[in-house]
Amino acid sequence: MTDGTNPTTQEELAEPLLPQGDDVESIPPEDVCATTDNDDNNNDDTGDGDSNTEFSFQNEVAEMVNLGIPLAVSFFCRMGMASTDSAFVGHIHNGDNSPEVYLAAAVLSDMMVTLCITPPLAFNQIVSALVGQAMGSNNPKMAGIWLQQSMFWIAVTMTPCLVGLFYVQPCLELLGFSQEISEVAGQYAKWNLLWPVPNGLYQCLRFYFQACGFPRPAMYNNLAFLGINALLNWIFVFGGPIPGWNGFGFIGAAISLSISRTMQGVCYFIYMFLIKEHHKHAWPD
Repeated sequence: MTDGTNPTTQEELAEPLLPQGDDVESIPPEDVCATTDNDDNNNDDTGDGDSNTEFSFQNEVAEMVNLGIPLAVSFFCRMGMASTDSAFVGHIHNGDNSPEVYLAAAVLSDMMVTLCITPPLAFNQIVSALVGQAMGSNNPKMAGIWLQQSMFWIAVTMTPCLVGLFYVQPCLELLGFSQEISEVAGQYAKWNLLWPVPNGLYQCLRFYFQACGFPRPAMYNNLAFLGINALLNWIFVFGGPIPGWNGFGFIGAAISLSISRTMQGVCYFIYMFLIKEHHKHAWPD
């Protein structure tokens, strides 16, 4: 409520907010222009930053090629190691069995081994997605946790699945295969007990570092052991260059495969963890 001596109007309330006479210095026109120019420059800088993040088809293709070629070569080497074993056992002429029997037994044994070890491999197949998600969300330490989890669970779940390798012969006989082939395949499967766990752990490491941006070391490692596996097959199946020794024959292929796939993971671990230490940027404290 107001009276006649203290009038309160909107003009009087706003009056103290306005510059009065010489009490407030006016802003020179050139300063106003400078301020406007600075704002425009800031806006231009922001626009340039946005343009740097624009989608580039060529860059995306280059990234896909850089990642895809090592993965393709690694997959080829993995299939090549199994094919090398089949090629060697298909040329065994020791008089005990025909090469056809050895080849059929090796293929059937590999099939049964694959059926036994496939379920636990789910723990390493998911590593790429989880590690990639952790790296993309700027949480690299979580990537190392996912690797540790996958390696632990694949080691725990793979061990009981290997019990099935002791029953390859009765399973094949139940499926209608001859006793001769089933017996040889069962013997071959038992010599494959050594490599599934180390190979599963190696796959975890390989997928982890591929998701972290290091796909080439695994490619070179797989290429090297493709040749090493062929050399070991020559030595353990046929005796190689050792005079007076004819090798282990059929089971020599399984022995060479076990050595190759076990040492493959060991060498990769030594190079990536101990020598290069590529894990440090994505490893929990």
